[in-house]
Amino acid sequence: MGKVKKEFAAGAVIFRRENRQVRFLLIYSRRNKIWGFPKGHLDSGESEKQAGLREIEEETGIAKVRFVSGFREEDVYEAVSNRGASKGDIIEKHSVYFLAETKTKEVCVDKEEIGDYKWVSAAQAMKLIVFPGLKQILRKAQKSIKRENA
Repeated sequence: MGKVKKEFAAGAVIFRRENRQVRFLLIYSRRNKIWGFPKGHLDSGESEKQAGLREIEEETGIAKVRFVSGFREEDVYEAVSNRGASKGDIIEKHSVYFLAETKTKEVCVDKEEIGDYKWVSAAQAMKLIVFPGLKQILRKAQKSIKRENA
């Protein structure tokens, strides 16, 4: 057994306010066939936040977001790599999520990667998200939004 390879990604839980309701943006990954948050791999020399911003714009077309300060959650899990030299290997994935508010309602998804998108309530998001790690991040995001509103 060699050393476990690690892959790093960054993204964000994106939300907007609509008539005092908080709506979260979920995107449907064509590759993984699941609902989740925009995220992608860090490019060389990029910070987590830079990668998060780039991925948000690439996957959703949303260019203007405000990061909620102090929110940084990491989801660590094992997966089978589908990238490059490590394709087929078990890798340890580190996905960092920030919390970002936008006023943009129109989403323009990258059709190659993203099959669909939805603005949903937290309760709807919980039903659509399958991974416990992502559900936990959504719960923490809700708490941060409530704290900010207090």
